[in-house]
Amino acid sequence: MNADAASRTGSAGWWPWALTVGAVALFIGGMLHPRKDPALSGHAAEAAWIGDPMWVPSHALVLLSSTLFALGLVGLLRHRPDLPAAARRAGWTAVAGAVLSVIENVPHLAATTESDAAAAGHATPFLSTHMVLALLAFPLFGFSVAALAALSKRHLAHPALGVGAVIGGISWGLAPWVVGPLGLESFNVLFIVGMLMALWFAAVGIGSLIPARRTASGAAQ
Repeated sequence: MNADAASRTGSAGWWPWALTVGAVALFIGGMLHPRKDPALSGHAAEAAWIGDPMWVPSHALVLLSSTLFALGLVGLLRHRPDLPAAARRAGWTAVAGAVLSVIENVPHLAATTESDAAAAGHATPFLSTHMVLALLAFPLFGFSVAALAALSKRHLAHPALGVGAVIGGISWGLAPWVVGPLGLESFNVLFIVGMLMALWFAAVGIGSLIPARRTASGAAQ
């Protein structure tokens, strides 16, 4: 048995499930994310946006996905010593990005409690904290996942899915800067494109379960 096969033999466990469930949570949470009402503007638009009934389920799922990605990536890096050194460095940076995303998503979720304050034009510290942290968390996570997908080549998923993860990761990293400081809200689509990462994470998780199950089945015969 070569080193690559040996590393895959022990790949079954909790971490592929963490990546797979995290991917599903990110996709569903992203699809549920409220959009600003184009008929409203200013404080009224912001208040309706963060006060939308879908704000809590959407951001609870995104928070769950960040948590699962952090845990799943740690498990992946510990159980896949065959990854190239550069990919491993990108992976550990992605772990840091996922942890920062968890921190960022807490005030992001809590911002819904500030709907009345936003409507009155008062301070919204949770929303403001999220917006500042997002400028750091999104690029750190998105760009490092893009690097991990590119540098791991065929080790984790099919290269075509890796290309999607690169496009998604870069879009994810750019999105808060383009929509926030640059004020180009029409580029909200970058967040949707960013969820191509979810497809890659799901492929990595499921792909890591299949050979492990085959190995277990072969051993039982």
